[in-house]
Amino acid sequence: MKRSKIFLHPEKLNQITKDSYENWIFDLDNTLYDINLGLFQKVSERITLYIMDKLYLKKEYAERLQRKMFKEYGLTLRGLMLEKNIDPDSYLDFVHNVAHPELEVDSQLKNFLKKLQGKKFIYTNASKKHAINVMDGMGITDQFDDILDIKGTNYVPKPDPRSYKTMISKFKIVGEQLKRTVFFEDTAKNLKPAKKMGLSTVWIENNFNHQDYELNEKFIDFKCNNIKDFFNSISLDI
Repeated sequence: MKRSKIFLHPEKLNQITKDSYENWIFDLDNTLYDINLGLFQKVSERITLYIMDKLYLKKEYAERLQRKMFKEYGLTLRGLMLEKNIDPDSYLDFVHNVAHPELEVDSQLKNFLKKLQGKKFIYTNASKKHAINVMDGMGITDQFDDILDIKGTNYVPKPDPRSYKTMISKFKIVGEQLKRTVFFEDTAKNLKPAKKMGLSTVWIENNFNHQDYELNEKFIDFKCNNIKDFFNSISLDI
């Protein structure tokens, strides 16, 4: 099925320029890079292995627990910490201990990011180490002002509203600045708290999270195939 680049509120999209926002906030996995690369699948497989090893479970039961924890807590790690007393640091070190040879330096994305006025941030449920690993692979690390990872939110993940309060505090986004902030995410439910705070929201369309999108569509301002399609469709003078 062929999809339009961006087809939610295109009339608003035409009004966006490189200086429309003071703050540009990006999720990491499946947002900065193409979900079809399968990077997060490797992490997910490592999560299963970790659960199998630490809780002495067969693969089938480990995968079942993994899905249950994610569904109930928004992040598998959060559920394992609360219900199984899993050490978060050993977990993060293990699940993110993967190489990503699929990643290539993305000069086009880097040029887009350079053109944006204001500050640029990464806000992820993963670890900072993982974020830097991915960003280094894409050649874009130097384009961002700060990173908020799961440790920085005291292991409270998106979409918990407490995580977003930590985020705006760390990034020093206050008052009217909230209305001049935009947040990009591949998981639609993670945009709901941001929209309620006054941020503009962009969903990176994917089939994996499409049912979630249908439940949270009213909290989304724009959707696109990937962030480069978004930047291609606004006035960046590139």
